[in-house]
Amino acid sequence: MALGRWTRRIAAGLLLGTTATPLAAQTPEPPIWVVEDENSTIYMIGTVHMMRDGVDWESPQLAEILEKADSVWLELDSFEPPADLSGLIMTSGMSPDRPLSSLLNEEEMAGLQIILDEHGVPLESFDGLRPWYAYLQISALMLVEAGFDPAGGIDMHIKARADELGTPVEGFETFEDQFETLSGMDEAVQLDVLRQTIIEYEDAKTELVGELESWIDGDLSTLERETAEIAEELEGFYDVLFVERNHGFVDGIEDILAGEGTTLVAVGLGHYVGPDSIPEILEERGYTVERR
Repeated sequence: MALGRWTRRIAAGLLLGTTATPLAAQTPEPPIWVVEDENSTIYMIGTVHMMRDGVDWESPQLAEILEKADSVWLELDSFEPPADLSGLIMTSGMSPDRPLSSLLNEEEMAGLQIILDEHGVPLESFDGLRPWYAYLQISALMLVEAGFDPAGGIDMHIKARADELGTPVEGFETFEDQFETLSGMDEAVQLDVLRQTIIEYEDAKTELVGELESWIDGDLSTLERETAEIAEELEGFYDVLFVERNHGFVDGIEDILAGEGTTLVAVGLGHYVGPDSIPEILEERGYTVERR
């Protein structure tokens, strides 16, 4: 079932497992999509929000695009947490009146207890979290255990490179927007994702190497299959996290096209595959999208 693996992708983009198998000995060729009009060219790439050291993912083509881009658009224009982050967590991530222990069954709570015990996290400190925030925290624990660096994401690399070049960086969303999106999901949907996160915690650490290798090689077939599965199995989750946000990203891309110059758009890889993807929505709106 793809759901458990997909929750990791929500928390951290497409992830790399823990195997020591070398990744992509040849020149990296992750997909790049292009849409343009008379005076604007937009290059679009997928990002991985966390990455382990030593993975060669940047293609020569992307390096060239960064050199000539007049602007860069990411999901967020800054990775510094907002000053009111604690307030956001309290208002949208906590629910002490509906603790997880009242929402999960005994087997699910036992699985959660095992995960937290492995990391020295008291269950009492977790019980008051809303389900959406709990599964993000569990995913973060898994990533740290698997050797991922929260500061090593592709989007962070792109922003750092753009800053070095003096290229303006803009964001389609804010931290507040993303908190609102996640916390606004129906509780039943949040619980389904949390349950699968608990069930597939161990397997998720080793299952995604093939997906990353395929992406680096320019092959999105595995991700496309899993996107179709999640759209069918958890429609509400898919609609909120992907369909609605993809339309928002495309609205922003159209605004960029109304101007001029060369722009790099870099958002999570999952937004570029499937029938409701950014490229598909652009084509539905009359644009020609080329994949390179």
